Amino acid sequence: MRILFITRKYPPAIGGMETFSYGLTQALGDQCTVLNLKKPWCKWQHYDVIHIGDGVLAGLGVVLKKLFRKPVVITVHGLDVTYRPGWYQRYIRWALPKLDAVVCVSSATADQVKQRIQSQRLEIIPNGVDVEQWPVNQEIGKNRCLLFVGRLVPRKGCAWFVEHVLPQLTDIHLHIVGTGPELPHIQALVKQLKLDDRVRFHGQVSAGDLRKHYTNAQALIMPNIVILGDMEGFGFVAVEAGACGLPVIATDLEGIRSAVIDGQTGFLVESGNVAAWVAAVQRILTTPLSAQDIRSRVQQHYSWNQVKRHYQTIYQSITVYGKSHDIR
Repeated sequence: MRILFITRKYPPAIGGMETFSYGLTQALGDQCTVLNLKKPWCKWQHYDVIHIGDGVLAGLGVVLKKLFRKPVVITVHGLDVTYRPGWYQRYIRWALPKLDAVVCVSSATADQVKQRIQSQRLEIIPNGVDVEQWPVNQEIGKNRCLLFVGRLVPRKGCAWFVEHVLPQLTDIHLHIVGTGPELPHIQALVKQLKLDDRVRFHGQVSAGDLRKHYTNAQALIMPNIVILGDMEGFGFVAVEAGACGLPVIATDLEGIRSAVIDGQTGFLVESGNVAAWVAAVQRILTTPLSAQDIRSRVQQHYSWNQVKRHYQTIYQSITVYGKSHDIR
């Protein structure tokens, strides 16, 4: 089967959608061609299925389906569904029902789609990780430091964690990988709370350096908070960390729930509950989870090969029957 995957998010750009686009198309291999909207017009008749990479391009999928009579699959992630302007919400409600299959990366994203359209053509397929690219380091957890990886924006909760949780964790260091508009605010908090000797900012790093950070930390933290209209659709860093055997302490919120297996690859904690966050960190320090067990769980639930098989089933179903099957 020949798949044309159309995306506006692809490496070398960095982000969750970029990681999804690259990971899935690499797993699909020779049967998939990537059109990143910068390439010349392609020969549509050569493809059996068109796969649209995110909700912003849903209208393009509608046009291509009508013009070339090809079945169209779309993957939606989170903010590409919940983006708040009225014109965009009308656009999503118009376009998504016209496509042959809508794939959501988490149950939280699927719930958002169901609030907007009446459809029996939804599937939930979590994002994946190439476990072999993230080898386990058996020295994990000996440095008594926590790791944050992500954009420094309000919903990621890094500022909240620095202000409310870190001061209560004596002798614990925090390494922050990433950048964003909240960086000056977080730097100011660190100085105000006299945490300069316990917080280190690394900015944007390479994949190799990120792997080193994963294997030198005690746990990855994802202290997300609720921001109206801005949601976490999945949480790629959780499965990347898990592939390295690093446990994750994350807010029990939105799509993060689909990226962390509570009690097995880490712990889910109530959003904004300082005492619960302090207890979760102390639990990881005193009774760490097995790195090999975490890696095995990630391999079982989030490998790109498994994700690829789920997508291939959808591709086959819509080419045979003309539409996707009932949602699970």
